Amino acid sequence: MADTTTGNVREADTKTYLQRHRIIELLDNMTSMLIYNKPDDPKEYLVEQLEKLKVSQQTGMYYPCLFDESNLQAIFGMLDPTKQGFITKEQYSEALRTIGVKDFELMPTGGDVDKITYETFLAEAKNGLTKASATFKV
Repeated sequence: MADTTTGNVREADTKTYLQRHRIIELLDNMTSMLIYNKPDDPKEYLVEQLEKLKVSQQTGMYYPCLFDESNLQAIFGMLDPTKQGFITKEQYSEALRTIGVKDFELMPTGGDVDKITYETFLAEAKNGLTKASATFKV
């Protein structure tokens, strides 16, 4: 009986540790970037990404992420093929969820008239990706 209790305590401690330090998110992000970029030296690439993450944590600047501004611009462009300069609130929400942004403004500027601009989309996407990709509290 003591072994089961000890095992449960260890499991709970491990889960708490992984959550507190966002280890699962870190490994998910690193694995995704590794598979996407397919560097010749994967270990060196991972070290570089961890160094970038450390700088990001210290400065609040760049964060290692699969999506950069050109990718976000392309996504917006696909959703706005006629170049009206806006997308619908539904498109905005779906696009952010698709790229892994979980926490975003549900009623952003322009949402009340169903016209979300690129600037609003970009700001919410960058903010959400920072939170999702930083793997530390921002």
